[in-house]
Amino acid sequence: MKIGCTCGAVIIDQTDYLAYKGHLVADEDWEDFAESSRSLGEIDQSFVRHCYQCTSCGRLYVDDHDRRLLAFVPETTVPQSALKSIKGTLWKAPLIGRWTSAPLAGESKGNLYCNGGDGVVEQYDTWEALEQAYFALFFRLKGLGLLRSALLHNGSKQVHAWADTDH
Repeated sequence: MKIGCTCGAVIIDQTDYLAYKGHLVADEDWEDFAESSRSLGEIDQSFVRHCYQCTSCGRLYVDDHDRRLLAFVPETTVPQSALKSIKGTLWKAPLIGRWTSAPLAGESKGNLYCNGGDGVVEQYDTWEALEQAYFALFFRLKGLGLLRSALLHNGSKQVHAWADTDH
């Protein structure tokens, strides 16, 4: 999904772990949400509304009861990130490396993505370079305790997978 902000920026929601996206449960629904989620054994999404913050102007967009976006303008002129993790720099991020021999036009064969730490979005022209960068970042973030999960694919083959069972 893409949201066109009034300021002209575009808010994109096409992946997980976005620092400018949040999930809202009304206080009146909190106990019902918790009880329903416990009984289902998973999050009951029927109580959850989405929130998005424009990284350019700080405007906050919140789903109303009919899933239409309502906009709220911040009182300060300097945007402050309201939806980032409460854990701040200690938030554990996923690491994803993907290689394809047939990329889309204008794209590289290898991509490395991690939104933790300093944030990484890199492209690679050789499998060897992608694999080396992936494992270097994997061991660094794992050693710092900042990794949630890791996944490396070469085409349809899963080369490496790891999940932090302690988070």
